[in-house]
Amino acid sequence: MAKVLEKPELLAPAGDEESLRAAVAAGADAVYFGLRGGFNARARADNFAAADLPRIFEFLHSKGVQGFVTFNTLVFDRELPVAEEALADIARAGADAIIVQDLGIARLARQVCPELPLHASTQMTISSPEAAAIAQTLGVTRVVLPRELSIEEIRTMSARTDLELECFVHGALCVSWSGQCLTSEALQHRSANRGQCAQSCRMPYDLIVDGRVETARGDAQLKYLLSPRDLAAYDLLPALLAAGVSCFKIEGRMKGPEYVANVVDKYRRALEAALEQRPSPLTDRDEEELRYSFSRSFSPGFLKGADHQDLVHGLYPGHRGVLVGRVEEVHARARHVLVRAEPGAPGLKAGDRILFDQGKPEDDEPRGGLFACERVGPSLWRLSFGGPDESTLDLRLVRAGDVVWKAKDAELTRKAKRIASQERRVGVELRVRGAANSPLVVEAQDDLGRSARVESSMPLAAAVASPLHEGIVREKLCALGASEFSLRRLVLELEGAVALPPQELKRMRRALISALSSVSPPRPKRTVSEGHAADEIAPPLARSPVASRPLLVPLLRTLEQVESAIALAPALGLREIELDFMELVGLGVAVEKVRAAGLRVVVATPRVQKPGEEGYDARFERLKPDGILARHLGALEHFRRRGLNGGDGFTVHGDFSLNATNAVTARTLLGLGLATLTPAYDLDLAQLTDLCAGVPGERLEVTIHQHLPLFHNEHCVYAHLLSNGGDFHSCGRPCESHLVHLRDHLGLEHPVIVDVGCRNTVFNARAQSAAGCFPTLLGLGVRRFRVELVRENAGETRRVLTSYAELLEGTRPGRSVIRDLGALEKYGVSAGTLTVVTQPEA
Repeated sequence: MAKVLEKPELLAPAGDEESLRAAVAAGADAVYFGLRGGFNARARADNFAAADLPRIFEFLHSKGVQGFVTFNTLVFDRELPVAEEALADIARAGADAIIVQDLGIARLARQVCPELPLHASTQMTISSPEAAAIAQTLGVTRVVLPRELSIEEIRTMSARTDLELECFVHGALCVSWSGQCLTSEALQHRSANRGQCAQSCRMPYDLIVDGRVETARGDAQLKYLLSPRDLAAYDLLPALLAAGVSCFKIEGRMKGPEYVANVVDKYRRALEAALEQRPSPLTDRDEEELRYSFSRSFSPGFLKGADHQDLVHGLYPGHRGVLVGRVEEVHARARHVLVRAEPGAPGLKAGDRILFDQGKPEDDEPRGGLFACERVGPSLWRLSFGGPDESTLDLRLVRAGDVVWKAKDAELTRKAKRIASQERRVGVELRVRGAANSPLVVEAQDDLGRSARVESSMPLAAAVASPLHEGIVREKLCALGASEFSLRRLVLELEGAVALPPQELKRMRRALISALSSVSPPRPKRTVSEGHAADEIAPPLARSPVASRPLLVPLLRTLEQVESAIALAPALGLREIELDFMELVGLGVAVEKVRAAGLRVVVATPRVQKPGEEGYDARFERLKPDGILARHLGALEHFRRRGLNGGDGFTVHGDFSLNATNAVTARTLLGLGLATLTPAYDLDLAQLTDLCAGVPGERLEVTIHQHLPLFHNEHCVYAHLLSNGGDFHSCGRPCESHLVHLRDHLGLEHPVIVDVGCRNTVFNARAQSAAGCFPTLLGLGVRRFRVELVRENAGETRRVLTSYAELLEGTRPGRSVIRDLGALEKYGVSAGTLTVVTQPEA
């Protein structure tokens, strides 16, 4: 069973110090934040300087609040010394945990400070108990669960791991599985795995079905086909507690202090009610206020299971708030508009922020502060925009028919600022005891673990007229209002009727406050060291004699491709084929065809695996392939238990999705029994060269041709847009009879492929080739070169495989391969990420 904290936590985001203090004031049990300068998945937030960490943690701990530092990006080899220094700073400053994505960083952190708790970021894609088992071997104590898990899947996960579980309950949802999105890397050279997400999922896309442009669900306004609603799970906290969740996480490090104060305040009250098994105290007005802080419309995400019709509405990509109605008339010169209000429209008042929705990103929509609102007829309102805010809204941009939203509530903004500025006090329990002719003794224990004891300077007297009672004790001894403390509990143990002068009770109160305040909260013992070489963190791997000839390894997705490759095998010297099929029947046929041709066959697992999906690994095993291409940590653990790379010739290969960007991570994964490993696609050629310096080249498989996988989504575009079904039970499986592409703003049509788990991968329309890097890679000792196909037909398969076989034979230069395949590909062939030597960073 998952470890359940004695007091489950509410975890709040902090993109800057003002937001951090707002989280503390509003009642967060813990906050999470990142460092400036890198290693942080929200690089565009203000973040925190390493030099400020001691002061920040002193403040947090003085309020009984924990601080978790996000170290949740992939790290390159040359950055390891800098990362080690940052980890040492974090540990010395008193961080309560770090949140990590990179497996090598987890191992490095254990060397730097063994006592520093490690939390596996959602970027690590720990989506199954098997994956959690590998994380636990690296010292991880808590898993930040992927947002794609349902409550029932979380319950299953909890039953099969003893790690703490942390779950997102509010905020933005990524359409792609965290840690598995390469869209920003491919299209803008800004890796999401490096904290530089370009928000490509919030862009408009056209739907292409079987080569024809289609209006999504018959609604021309549905353009934001990959932009999910925001998560709001305040009503699901009791179910999540019962499922084994210990920490409830609010997303929003890019948001401001008012957002943090408002959302934390709401979830604090909801969590307290859930813990006390009371009905939720949140009202319709509370839910409305959450929408004003930030909302693309709310949903439970995947917590109730998949509902592809509900998750993405497709109408707009940014904050809207609460619906008011539609514009009927625009009077730009008079500075007002007439709006037909919807039933249940919110009240409007001066200072509220109004947004006119024209189906664009939020920053491009007309919006401004309301000066006055007047009802001029049934459901008809006149909204005036004169006054001091006049310059912020050009009513000439507003059109009749625009949807009107109340984006900000002036009263809520003032309320959130009050919450953010209030002083958080430390709870204290007082035990008061005494008897006549003995001193009054007061013992205090606060929520930080500090204790103090004071005695009266005179003995208690037998009371004649006004004995001490609870009311007097509370008034004179427990009046802690001017201090940093608040009374949590009073235990009164007085023997008989006794008395003490009120001024003595006040003196004792002052002495008690002074005694408690003078004691520093207990700090955990920390041993911090630096100077750990990569060989110390992860021992180097033995190098084998390098084969003289490189091996071309096709990865194929259709039977047509398989048949073409088999026919070419003798001429091209193919010895092994990797298969990645969307359905298991076709996969079984393909395995038999490859085996009958006398070739080794390797079966690729899905990119992710959720609790309850372990049967896929067993079904792959029953096909008796010669090897497995493990794309998630759960598969690696499953086949590790089976016995990797046994005497029967069975081998397991690790894929790019395991996210190895440095030699420590690569050695860690290979040390778990992998025969070979494909490095992460976040690497450029210089960074791949650095990795090869620390890992035998013959243990690497490099993808030399592919359509880069952009998004990898639990959300199914086919089910959403080509059916009325909420999930695979009711969608009718349109993926089996249609081919979907998503066309972006540049006109590129990106194919969408469905895997055996009904997850979508959106592949880059433009192929990329590392043919120009082949001599360098060969010199680094790499001998396995993968060519990935997506929807290529038989003729295209022959041309692509033949071109690369000739490259590997040395009969064609890389430039010639790229030129010829560029003529074949609809959008040409790019040089790909391996040629990008310097990537933009924060």
